Amino acid sequence: MDSGQQKTSSDIPRLAQADLEQCQNWLPVRDQDSHKGSNGRVLIEGGEQSMAGAVCLAGWSAYIAGAGLVRVATTPGNVTAITSCRPELLVSGISVAHQLKQLFQQVDVIALGPGLGQTKWSNQIFEFCLEHGEPGIIDADGLNLLAQSPEKRQDWILSPHPGEAARLLHCDVHDIQADRIAAAREIVSLYGGLCVLKGRESLIISDDESWICPYGNAALAVAGTGDVLTGLMAGLLAQGMNRHQAAVASVVLHAKAAEYYTADNGAIGMLASDLMLPLRQLRNGYNL
Repeated sequence: MDSGQQKTSSDIPRLAQADLEQCQNWLPVRDQDSHKGSNGRVLIEGGEQSMAGAVCLAGWSAYIAGAGLVRVATTPGNVTAITSCRPELLVSGISVAHQLKQLFQQVDVIALGPGLGQTKWSNQIFEFCLEHGEPGIIDADGLNLLAQSPEKRQDWILSPHPGEAARLLHCDVHDIQADRIAAAREIVSLYGGLCVLKGRESLIISDDESWICPYGNAALAVAGTGDVLTGLMAGLLAQGMNRHQAAVASVVLHAKAAEYYTADNGAIGMLASDLMLPLRQLRNGYNL
């Protein structure tokens, strides 16, 4: 990232401020005669070794978003733990990457990366998904692997925190934080699609739209909250929302859920799973 390059005013996009009520108005309404297949089908890929919790949180959150059916592809050793935690998830133990091919045919949206790791298994899953699947969202270790094997696509959402953004741009976190808008735009330029740069006042940036989220607080600075956000985006995409609205709405609902939780309980000690109840209420149109 060239932090020394001067930018003119025409280079800097106007940031639209995301609004909770507007985002709630975008959310899909469930038909009374709908069934699980008509409400969107999601596949979460990840959960290497000790990171079963990441895909469990992402899958749970996709259901909170309104998805009708959520599958998880993970290492065989994690199947029992995930199923015990959230029996609603359809969990497949993947020993070799080609086992994913059948799952790709059974879903509408693929989210790649929560708890994926960077092992030989992780690399095989990542490469197979990019070659044979169409990942709608890449997060977490999926982004770290993408940084090692860059590819550009226009139809995905990349959702890095500042550390992952720095790896994508081969620079330091300080460079990212010094000009977050420029960093997000450069990620879009190099990798395509839409970038959700997480952090204080999260950014949602693409070639043609730029948004900033005014909500959220430091309670989100805990493991697992990013996985919850990934699941939200996947669940909304699976219900037919476009990438921009799904990303903006997910960021806003996620941030507001943290505000609502901490208003009653304080900012320290919140767990990622504590977001689920206020998220469900926000998803159903309540403004708490």
